[in-house]
Amino acid sequence: MTTTIFTLADLQQAFQTAVLHLQDTAPDFIVATDQASSTERFTVYTEAYRLRLIEALSADYPGLKNLLGAEDFDAMGRAYIDASPSDQFSIRWFGRHLPHFLAETSPYAEQAGTAELANFEWALSEAFDAPDSTVIDYSCLAAIVPAHWPSLRLKLHPSLRRIDLNYNAPQVWQASNQQEYLPAFINNTEPQAWLIWRQQLKLLFRSLSVQEAFAIDAFLQGQCFAEVCAGLAVWLDEEQVVMNAAGFLQTWLSEGWIADVEVTTID
Repeated sequence: MTTTIFTLADLQQAFQTAVLHLQDTAPDFIVATDQASSTERFTVYTEAYRLRLIEALSADYPGLKNLLGAEDFDAMGRAYIDASPSDQFSIRWFGRHLPHFLAETSPYAEQAGTAELANFEWALSEAFDAPDSTVIDYSCLAAIVPAHWPSLRLKLHPSLRRIDLNYNAPQVWQASNQQEYLPAFINNTEPQAWLIWRQQLKLLFRSLSVQEAFAIDAFLQGQCFAEVCAGLAVWLDEEQVVMNAAGFLQTWLSEGWIADVEVTTID
């Protein structure tokens, strides 16, 4: 009979793998005692791991937890863990797939606004954790000579997050954050554009008009001022285009969205 000898490192690795995969049965090297079976002893660790993951979800999605209630949130968290096991070293990213899970999984997919509330909350957490950056003021734009304006491109603050929502998820989140009665989800007649960003340690968000959403999306995609103006011409008269585009830039400067500008000069 051959006896397999495991090193401590082997046992630790095998135990970690078993816990991370939330095995239903205990590994062979876990023995029973008079007080508990091997499975019961192992379940202590797998349950603690589940509870830690659910705690992380609670931190990322407090509004969703308030909406669902503690018991239903726990059940949802366990279903999410089974469907999307943690695959990152940092627990910070464990909840990143939750909005998609809620949108695709019953009964949450049938609950109006639930997935969008999660999408909004995840965008908030991404904005909060984004790298910091300096921002420019109006003097930087004023220094650009008129001939260079068509080539103007923006470097936007790394915390900016753009989402489109069909429901009033930001208002529901805000009521939850202020510990007020949660309003019912209301379906907008058209998707509403929102932008989320961070100033210092403060998270901010607001809705965007169709034209402003187009402009910020275009700059985020690397388009230049001339291209943005050409796109705005779909909604605005020619004489209004440049004025509105410049107005957007002035607003964005005041809100701390613009980290830097770049123009192409021709010698």
